[in-house]
Amino acid sequence: MICWPPHVDSALFLERHWQKAPLLMPGGTTGLGFLPSPEELAGLACEDDVESRLVSGDSVHGWRVREGPFEESDFLALPESGWTLLVQDVDKHLPDVAPLLEAFAFLPRWRLDDLMISYAAPGGSVGPHIDAYDVFLLQGVGTRTWELDCAPGAAPRRQDSELDVLACFEPDTRWSVEPGDIIYLPPGIAHFGHSDQPSMTCSIGFRAPTASEMFATTARWLESTASGHYRDPDLAPAEVDGSRLSSAAIERARHLLETAAANADSRMAELLGRLSTEVKPWLLPDPEEIQPDARSILDALSAGGKLERHRGSRFAWFEDTGTCWLFANGKSWPMPPGTAGFCRQVADGSHVGREHVNADETGIVRTLVGLVGDGCLRWSDETSIGSK
Repeated sequence: MICWPPHVDSALFLERHWQKAPLLMPGGTTGLGFLPSPEELAGLACEDDVESRLVSGDSVHGWRVREGPFEESDFLALPESGWTLLVQDVDKHLPDVAPLLEAFAFLPRWRLDDLMISYAAPGGSVGPHIDAYDVFLLQGVGTRTWELDCAPGAAPRRQDSELDVLACFEPDTRWSVEPGDIIYLPPGIAHFGHSDQPSMTCSIGFRAPTASEMFATTARWLESTASGHYRDPDLAPAEVDGSRLSSAAIERARHLLETAAANADSRMAELLGRLSTEVKPWLLPDPEEIQPDARSILDALSAGGKLERHRGSRFAWFEDTGTCWLFANGKSWPMPPGTAGFCRQVADGSHVGREHVNADETGIVRTLVGLVGDGCLRWSDETSIGSK
């Protein structure tokens, strides 16, 4: 759990800091739990399905970046200082580190994106930059110095660097952190961290869909559902003037889009649920080779089997008057009224057992079949359904 500074709690944090102002939390967490060793982190970076980067350089010569996967020889050839290894989605690849994320349960779970872990040699840095999302920087090993510019202005970028780093950085805040310290940074804060000694930092990032992503998701949905075409049954002779677009034509086009947008607005929960649970393609679970059926799933649950979320999958759910939705990995399942408890258990509970499933509710059973078939839910003891 988070150890808040004096006079700060989760409610005050949301009021005064979340998406508003940075916060330093000395000793912000006690008992970090499992963290990978530098060798284990490097081993992850050598795997094909792991997103990783090696960054080297400095403010004088600029920064260079190499994308993984890497070979062991790449690490053996590194100098003693001036480089950083960054590995994304460590919580999906090493389940032992996932409990660290439970400390952030005071924020919506669907907003949580991933746990990135970086290991830096002395002097290692990724340069001064600005993130477009919220991030908590938890110091795991060693010490690190962070400089912040809380009002970076236009913030032009350097043209001689392979990274998106700032050309001008004038810090107004300087923090030195030790193991267990946490820094919260809202979007738009320029920051520059550099390692004072060999160090490891956990970056807990939060997903923030952009307006363009939401428009694109809406457009895809409209493409598959909207059947309206431009129509002009009220075409008047005065409008006919060669290739000239009339004002009336513009109004008809506007009305067509407004009608489509109104239809999309009525499905906004579904659209946001799909977008917020989309998963990087290489993290998607493999679907079951033999698609399960309702009877086999219910029999397995009745025999004591338990379903758990695949660690690479994302879930969300929504309930409103007479409406309930469950989302997983960019898909949506409309649920019958009164099934919010089931949706919550699937998305947030430790497991799904027979006690959570109303076998008489066809919507629940249908959704379970889909989630198991897609690999979003897995049997906890890794025993196939047919053998239960």
